[in-house]
Amino acid sequence: MNVQEFTAKNRDTWSRLSELLKKRRRSFEETRELGGLYRTATEHLSFAQTEFPDHQTALYLNQLVRECHMLFYRPQKSRFQRFLQFLFKTFPATLARLGIPILIAAGIFIGSGLVSFFMTVNNIKLAEIFLDPSTYQMARYDLENKKQFGNFDDIPEEDRVSVSFFIWYNNSRVSIYCFVLGITLGIGTLYILASNGFMLGALSAFYFLNGSFDDFISLIMIHGSIELPAIIIAGGAGLYIGAAILLPGRLPRKYRLKEHSRDAFRALAGVVFLLFISGLIEGLITPMKVEIGIRVLIAAVNTVFILSYFLIGFVWKRKNEDSKNEAILAEA
Repeated sequence: MNVQEFTAKNRDTWSRLSELLKKRRRSFEETRELGGLYRTATEHLSFAQTEFPDHQTALYLNQLVRECHMLFYRPQKSRFQRFLQFLFKTFPATLARLGIPILIAAGIFIGSGLVSFFMTVNNIKLAEIFLDPSTYQMARYDLENKKQFGNFDDIPEEDRVSVSFFIWYNNSRVSIYCFVLGITLGIGTLYILASNGFMLGALSAFYFLNGSFDDFISLIMIHGSIELPAIIIAGGAGLYIGAAILLPGRLPRKYRLKEHSRDAFRALAGVVFLLFISGLIEGLITPMKVEIGIRVLIAAVNTVFILSYFLIGFVWKRKNEDSKNEAILAEA
């Protein structure tokens, strides 16, 4: 059999194999078909390398078989590699997909904070609506004594690591509440976001009134520049689940919920990582009571760090959309 006859006889088999390799997702039957065609192409490559090793057909088959081999025998990534892939690809891409729910969560949190801030500034007694009794009494004491905000100064150095882990646990719990309560059509999530926003706004008003606002807000934002976005992201994930129940679109509700839950869980895993960093900062750096300028610098670096996740996510999202468009054009 000469090379022309060999190519004409098997061209359809190779074309089908190449078509299956280009697909990003394959059904079970297509995967089985791909395996069978891979074995056939391997036999064809062996024949071509024996009969006409320098011909273009042999080179083409060699490339085709190599792509199949890389698909089926892809080297397993280490846990550390998978962790890095999650941090720099999966999590950012998930944030891009959850962009609208996260913006809504941010609006609820910031809006409730502004409401409680201005209400408390105009009438200090209204803070009792937003704060628990012990926090309210602490803030009133600081206001009456014109005291600089220093509630973290008394943490012993040897206890700061354990305190940071406690803070991480507590904030993770709040984030999980935001996430899980998405099943209540997002109502519970909105409540958690609003209540935390009200609390922060009322506290800020106290320290604004006693002249320590810059001290208070800069100290809070050392860790809050990571902690607050993390809680907002968790809130966005909860709202994303609620949206799947309320607005399933063309898909059946259970399939839409499954699809949204997958991304929401990925977002929550990233939130736990962010809160771990925030907890370390809050337990180890915040108690040092560094100068306001240094606090602002740390908060600015943290903010850039968070924003970079969203930027990377939109880059990945754009790349995926371009790849899908290319696939559609190729099929057309």
